[in-house]
Amino acid sequence: MKKVLVVTYSQSGQLDDIVLNIISGLPDNVEIHHEKLIPIPSYNFPWKGISFYDVMPESVKLIPGKIEPLSVDENQQFDLIIIGYPIWFLSPPIPITTFLVSEKAKKLMNGKPVITVIGARNMWVGAQEDIKKMIIANGAKLVGNIALHDRNNNLASVITIVYWMSTGKKDKYLGIFPTPGISDNDIADASRFAKPIAKALLANNFGGLQDSLLNLKAIELSPNVVSTERKGKKMFNIWANFILKKGGPRSKFRVTRLKMFSWYLMFVIFAVSPFVSLIFYLTWPLHFLKTKNKMRYYSGVELKK
Repeated sequence: MKKVLVVTYSQSGQLDDIVLNIISGLPDNVEIHHEKLIPIPSYNFPWKGISFYDVMPESVKLIPGKIEPLSVDENQQFDLIIIGYPIWFLSPPIPITTFLVSEKAKKLMNGKPVITVIGARNMWVGAQEDIKKMIIANGAKLVGNIALHDRNNNLASVITIVYWMSTGKKDKYLGIFPTPGISDNDIADASRFAKPIAKALLANNFGGLQDSLLNLKAIELSPNVVSTERKGKKMFNIWANFILKKGGPRSKFRVTRLKMFSWYLMFVIFAVSPFVSLIFYLTWPLHFLKTKNKMRYYSGVELKK
């Protein structure tokens, strides 16, 4: 009997649906223990007011919060660990960071193979680099990564995701915008990843798993989106430091700076990013090989030294 530990945090439920479709395809002789992380205090969905932006500094700087105690015994041995997470401000969500930096996670993960499952709007490579480092710090080895994303246009998906996150309604905004989030078809089709995962698990050989997942299009990257994200990640770090100088989560003293960040973010997305994309494509021939190598790296499971 193989044992798999699944650890997820899903505020809207979308990520849990993806992971459930994957693990439900594993054979009956695989025992699954699913831990759904519960933050203290909880993050309400949908988001209300400034609370959406208030998680940015701690998410970006990987500052842990608090979570409810796990039900799993830290001394229990698992043959595989699956970690599923969404993206918050180009970073791992606080509950996932809180788990990964805990002593219990270190005991559970030490020496174990790990698969990550990501549900994102479209930018996730920076967050996955953070996750890779925390996995290695726990003595574990990343052997697979699956990243599903919203396939809609970048600017349209910003509007629809804000609508969804602020209302809780996953329908067409104004009746004209596309449905927000990862499509129902992509979520359901995530079950296709169960077969290569099961094969690697039962054989206790994860060496070629990521290649098998990539053959099933577990990762689809846009060079333009990755380039934009890398620039955004640097700016988010600057803003996070600026806001943290006024206090921690839910501090009234940092509300003004959070509002400034929200205005900056909308300005950059709608006024600046189109020009950044244009410049990227105009200079594409100059950095083709470099970009190709980056796409290969981000599609893999190794951490660049």
